[in-house]
Amino acid sequence: MSAHLILDFDSTIVTVESLDELAAIALEGRSDRAEVLARIRSITDAGMDGSLPIDQSLSQRLALLRFDRAMVDRLIARLHAAVSPSLLAHAKELREGADRVWVVTSGFHEWIDPVVEALGIERSHVCANRLLWSADGRSLGLDPSSKLASPRSKPRAVRALGLSGRVIAVGDGITDWEIRDDGAAHEFIALTETVERAPVVVHADQIARDFGTVMQRWRA
Repeated sequence: MSAHLILDFDSTIVTVESLDELAAIALEGRSDRAEVLARIRSITDAGMDGSLPIDQSLSQRLALLRFDRAMVDRLIARLHAAVSPSLLAHAKELREGADRVWVVTSGFHEWIDPVVEALGIERSHVCANRLLWSADGRSLGLDPSSKLASPRSKPRAVRALGLSGRVIAVGDGITDWEIRDDGAAHEFIALTETVERAPVVVHADQIARDFGTVMQRWRA
């Protein structure tokens, strides 16, 4: 495997959007739960199709949520169960080439690291954001030192890895295409196993219905 594989996390490695799932947990028991969930999912979609800048997408969703570490633990359990079936079908191959696999996401280390580590991907190969926490374990929002919470931050993160050779970016969102558009990857594969976004697919060098196609390109 000569290429480096850059994977998104939400709707790519897992078949859900993590903040949407966290919202479903954090809003339990609230009378406005359905309304707020719908609002958060709308913001998620806007961020993924490029109609809302990623920094605004993140800040707006976090502003609607109040959660603690216990809720994050519940989210992690959900995410373990939501790993892409087609990725699991290639789990052995992924582990064998994990030194050339990187997760670059606008999500958060707090729940992404344990999920990808279970797949054989080192935490040091995860580029993501972090949260600030109070002494009693409540989220205080985005850690301002986070480097993947601004527009066009994914290409910068990939370049900072200093990878040599062919680089393939894989994901479902416009920020994943930006990696190739900015020249930080040679190829962008739009993964549509979970969701197909027209503004993203139109830019793709290749469309993959599942990870089988991704693995074929990785091996090529």
